[in-house]
Amino acid sequence: MNPDTRYITPDAIAKVRRDIRDDLLPVFDQVRQILEENRAVGFPGWGPLGEWTVGELYRSLIESFLRDTQTALGVVRKWEGEDLTHAEGNWRTAEDLIVQRVKKP
Repeated sequence: MNPDTRYITPDAIAKVRRDIRDDLLPVFDQVRQILEENRAVGFPGWGPLGEWTVGELYRSLIESFLRDTQTALGVVRKWEGEDLTHAEGNWRTAEDLIVQRVKKP
């Protein structure tokens, strides 16, 4: 573990934001793209009996996975954008205020 990342600092929060943006969000986008590309099974598909048994379940699962992926993407994007930006600013303000308070006689 890098000793500089053991403590909460505005820079550490910014690094988490960058890691989410650069590493995590692309993975979610790739998963969503793979699910989109595999929504349908081309001809001959599952066949008449398979379509009735497997095809319906397959489509239901893909749709569920897509919804869950979209929900997760929304949450992670909010963390990366709004939530951690707000946390970073609050932490920086708190540090600035405590330094000012300590400097006062």
